[in-house]
Amino acid sequence: MKTILKISGILLLAATALLAASCADHRNDNMEEFQTMVYFRNGGEQSLTLYRTGEDGFYRVPVCKSGRNLEGVANAVVMPFDEAQMASYNIKNETSYTLMPSNLFSFVDADRKALADQQKIQLSFDSDEAYELVYVSIKTVALSALMEANPDNEYVLGLQVFSDQNVSEGINYIILSPDIEIPMISLVSPGVEVHKYTSDSQMEETYTNTVSLNMDENLWDFDITIAAKDAAWLTEYNNANNKAFELLPANCYTIPVTTLHFAKGTLEVPFSVTVNRGNMDMMKEYALPVQVTACSKSEFSIKEDAKNFILNVRLDPDQITLTADMVEVSANQSGDGTGAPALVDGDRDTYWHSPWSGSITNADPVYGVYVDITLKTPLKDITFNYCPRTQNANGVPTHVVVGVSNDKTSWTVLDGGDVATEEMASAVGGQWISLPVMKHTSTFKYIRFGIAESVAGDLRVNYASSPKWTALSELQLFGTAN
Repeated sequence: MKTILKISGILLLAATALLAASCADHRNDNMEEFQTMVYFRNGGEQSLTLYRTGEDGFYRVPVCKSGRNLEGVANAVVMPFDEAQMASYNIKNETSYTLMPSNLFSFVDADRKALADQQKIQLSFDSDEAYELVYVSIKTVALSALMEANPDNEYVLGLQVFSDQNVSEGINYIILSPDIEIPMISLVSPGVEVHKYTSDSQMEETYTNTVSLNMDENLWDFDITIAAKDAAWLTEYNNANNKAFELLPANCYTIPVTTLHFAKGTLEVPFSVTVNRGNMDMMKEYALPVQVTACSKSEFSIKEDAKNFILNVRLDPDQITLTADMVEVSANQSGDGTGAPALVDGDRDTYWHSPWSGSITNADPVYGVYVDITLKTPLKDITFNYCPRTQNANGVPTHVVVGVSNDKTSWTVLDGGDVATEEMASAVGGQWISLPVMKHTSTFKYIRFGIAESVAGDLRVNYASSPKWTALSELQLFGTAN
């Protein structure tokens, strides 16, 4: 089984302070009293992950001394495999490795300076030394290019240790099989994040996300740029993901910092987005797409499927509890339904019915037959749900006009308050219908919910011999004063 090790550019894999302890094991349990052994601590085959950062990779190879005679001295030599040794290893182990070209790696000192002798490393263990380190530098960029040009070859670096003391077969060599990865910048929490507000919500809400680097250690100073995307980007996203988001207006959010600085040693940097609901329209599915757009270190890449953070925010109106004392109707059909209170009793089996017998001489030319609502608290933006009479659909509303007033005399049709849709016209008895948001420039105290037309005809005109009517089981009001 291969051991998997990762190094990041010039990252050191193991802390020196831990190496002495790591060389202690049970290899000497059956050795003679004064016997000493030299071996690779991580002997055998290893998968080695290197990151292509523009700098050479730097790898520490611990060579250990152990045995019952811990105070013994030892001399050792570490040498790279040659082609003959590689061929012999492949035959013996039924592998097909290709030896890494010698110009793509070198033996270096602890300061990463190339050693004069590249054929072998001489090691000497004093009586109080349990390990020595061999440093190897790997030309990551050139090796990556070689591997891309020859994808069928599995390149390895083989090292072997020889000593004047015992060296056990199986731990006297290392076969390093490199895997070159590109360092990736990504969001810790990509994708869509949903938030809904009401009038009880804070006016401003701040959300955080984090940009991260997928390495064990960061040895550089660099910058990441984030940016809010535009409507064209959101349209493309909607089309690709079957969404219907609307871009959050610029006056509804702030991104305090758009350049994130990664200092040396930093692997994660947070950022924040503040949303202000004060300028949001009710019931709209807004989206604010924030994207990681650039990295100042050109060797790094931005992970394609983890670069977008989409805040989906919506302002929901409060439901206004309607009571019988708040509603009155322009006309009732005597003996059919229970009048205005049926609209707000929460029972879809009860209903209000407009007149269908006799003549109508006071039809409102704008609102037709209407329900007037007296608010206990003024509102500014509203919307309605209504339910046509459950038992009979012959009076389903097809055209609704909603007006407002502060004196119950002078009425103004709301912006968005003149509504006639196919869904309304095709509704069946007992089906809930939701109307769009209706807005006004200031707050109001009274609402007139007018049914201008129904499937039975136009209710805005007087009639005698050809009556028209409508009927509702329930009426629900939602709104906000902000």
